Amino acid sequence: DLWESGAVKNIESNDEALEIIKSGKEAIVAVYAPWCQFCQGMEEEFAKYAESAGVPVYKFRGDEERDFVSANLNTASFPTVNFIKSDGSVVKYDSEARSAEDFAAFEKSMN
Repeated sequence: DLWESGAVKNIESNDEALEIIKSGKEAIVAVYAPWCQFCQGMEEEFAKYAESAGVPVYKFRGDEERDFVSANLNTASFPTVNFIKSDGSVVKYDSEARSAEDFAAFEKSMN
């Protein structure tokens, strides 16, 4: 699996994902598949970003929950990184630039 240690927290279930979306708190959620080469390629940089992020950073394995992630987390392909706003809206990071700095700039642009 990806991000097995460090600052990226695992979301265990669809219900837990919905709790985070509806929590009234901001967060970053990466929807991924462990076999996806692009997910593997961003693993180190996303982990680095999570260490200094201003919001909680989560991972959610989406390949086994495709209907759910499509309906709730803007996901048509992997990886999909989303910013969860305090009002529960889910904003997709729409770039293939995946450095720690890129993710930090995305987070900053949401505030």
